[in-house]
This record gives sequence, structure tokens and C-alpha cells, in this order.
Amino acid sequence: MQHLLLVDETFDLNFTQEYHLSIQFSLDGFSFCIRDGLQNKYIYLFHKEFSGNPKFLHRKLKDIYSEFDILDADFKTTRIIYSSPGKMMLLPKSFAEEQAGQAIYQLNLDLADDEELSFLPVAAYDQVLLTAVPRKVKRFLNDKHPGILIQNELELLLNKSVRQTSTQPVLNAHLYRNQLTLTLLDQRAIRFCNSFKYRNDNDLLYYILNVLQSEQIDGPAIQLSGRVNKRYPIYHQLRQYFKNVTIIQLNSDVYYSYLFDQLPDARFVNLLNE
Repeated sequence: MQHLLLVDETFDLNFTQEYHLSIQFSLDGFSFCIRDGLQNKYIYLFHKEFSGNPKFLHRKLKDIYSEFDILDADFKTTRIIYSSPGKMMLLPKSFAEEQAGQAIYQLNLDLADDEELSFLPVAAYDQVLLTAVPRKVKRFLNDKHPGILIQNELELLLNKSVRQTSTQPVLNAHLYRNQLTLTLLDQRAIRFCNSFKYRNDNDLLYYILNVLQSEQIDGPAIQLSGRVNKRYPIYHQLRQYFKNVTIIQLNSDVYYSYLFDQLPDARFVNLLNE
């Protein structure tokens, strides 16, 4: 799916002040959706894939904004989500002061000269997520959407996870084009959180089984999201090992245009699940 544009017939450019805009971007692509606040219904979705080179991300975002004037409209609310597997680190809040946090980050991960760190609170677990954002991209989005904080996909997942009522450990596996982010949650504690590059389904299965074995977790609930659906081999492979394997679904508290039935997988769950 290189390109996707879904526009419900009820969409009206004259009513953007009643609409809620959500944007998500990464080195793999750019997406945005619009929810009609009066209908509580998603009526617009755009997605475009591109190659993962951080040097060209700023230019690609500028090109998309030039193509879609709707992104410059006056919306009721706006939120921006950055997906950055391999460029993020969780730290206890007590260690995450700016200078100390950046020093710890740079001991473990590369921070390019044209990147700057964002410190995003994960209040549910008394942690802070450090994530590197290209400086030009951050400045561009701040100019386009003044005062809007650039959130992170992992930050949203962790803060939402406290709403779960499961008493068993939960392993969240989010699949990107060639990276996998695994987060193991147990009794309101983060047992494990890391990202891995993968080439095939065998790699995916290896990382998931290895994390659970290393953490001595037996019988977890496994929640899949990202580039996965029930036809993917990894879904069926995991069901051979575990009873409780699910794919995260869209929020049932809102409505979706019938056009959204065309969505191929679960890569938009964090974009659409506010």
C-alpha cells in the first residue's frame, strides 16, 4: 500500500473548525486523518509511504503540505504523532533531567547533529520517553501547528495501557516495515521495551519468543498492531504457541466512514484511537 486516500462524501472543507486533525509520520511514511466532532465519525484518511532516509524527511513533509492545503486549515484540535523505532529510550523520571538524560541517551543511541531530543512523560509508569526528532522537521511542524506537542507512538501506547484490566502479563508487538517494537507490561510495570530490525517472519517469532523466555513469562496476552492482520503468517505462528493472541482493533466508541473498511491492516490504530 504505497498510497491511500479515503474521503467520505460528508467531508466539507468549510466546517474544519468542527473537525479534529490527527497526523502521524515516520521515516516510513506520512498519514493524517480527520474526525468530524459533530458526528463523532472519521471521514478522511490519507497515507503515503516513502523510503526511510532522515535527511529527506523534511523535504517530503513540505511536499505533502504543499499538495494538501487542508493541513493548513483551522481545526478544532490537532495532534501530531512521531513513530521512531530504534531512536527512543525509556528512563525513570528521576534520571531524565535534560543534561543527564541526553548523556545517557548518547551512551546507548546515536544522536545526529541535526536531531534534538524530546522528553515525553509516561506518567502511568513514572518514566520519561526520550526520542530523537530531526530539528528541521520539528521546526517545520511547530511553524505549521504552533503550540502542538509532537507525541510519540510508544508514549501513547504506554499511557493508554493502564486502562487495560488484564491480570496477566501483556506483550505489545508493533510491526513497522522492517522494525519491531516490543513492550512487556506486567502489574503496571514495564518489564521490557526495545526495538529490533527484522527481515522475515522467523525473525519476528524469534524476538518475541526470546523476550518472553528471558523474562520467564508463561502464558502472556499478546497484542499485535502495525503492519499485521489475521492473514499474516506471524499471527498464525504465535497462535500455535499462545492461546491469547489478538490484533488491536479500532476504537468502538467512535464511528468510521464505510470507506475505512478498506484498511488493509492495523497500522493506523494509534492514529485513529485517540
